[in-house]
Amino acid sequence: MELKEPLINTLISILVAGALAAGAASAAEVYRWVDENGEVHYSESLPPDFKEKGHDVLNSSGLVIDEDVSQTPPPPPEPTAEDKKELPRDKSGLPRPKALYSEAELQRRMDNFLMLRYDSEQEIIDAMNVEIKQLEYDRRLLQTTRASMLDSFQGEVREAADQQRAGKQVSDKVSKDLNQLHSILAENQVSLDALEKRELSIRSEFDKQLVRYRYLQEEWDGDESGGESGGN
Repeated sequence: MELKEPLINTLISILVAGALAAGAASAAEVYRWVDENGEVHYSESLPPDFKEKGHDVLNSSGLVIDEDVSQTPPPPPEPTAEDKKELPRDKSGLPRPKALYSEAELQRRMDNFLMLRYDSEQEIIDAMNVEIKQLEYDRRLLQTTRASMLDSFQGEVREAADQQRAGKQVSDKVSKDLNQLHSILAENQVSLDALEKRELSIRSEFDKQLVRYRYLQEEWDGDESGGESGGN
């Protein structure tokens, strides 16, 4: 039976439209798969050796239309009670950041730095003496200034006393100089006290380093001798 030309054209249009729709649907699909290195890939076709393996199919909108649960990453673990515990807040009221390292890890890092920095106990003592020597230099400057200010202060006091013995009122200049020198001497004493506290702090800190160094050195020597005994 012969088909009339209008009918043939209609059939051809239907077939072409169906083929185009199928092609568009196929092209719109994207495959998501994971290689042996754990890297996620997106492609319009699967590698030959991945067709039988797990993979997801996404549509043109990025929605998963065929999911393989093996490709879905597991949900993050629930936070523990320790994670939920809030650290004490600082003066601003903001929560303090969590420590980058545990106390044990921080101590280990400090120990490594200590052993790398010094080759002997004497080096620790020498480093302490360098810092104290700088403090001594600062202290001598302050003490020299203090001695000069005391001489000036005592001179103003004598002048004030002379004016009073002469039945005169202490002049404004002398009073002003006395007050100014008194303030300078007070500030000087504060600086000297601060240097004293700083020296005590330096000695304490280096004493701790020295004790820790001796402990680590003895521990290292013990491990080394133990290894040699084991080898023998």
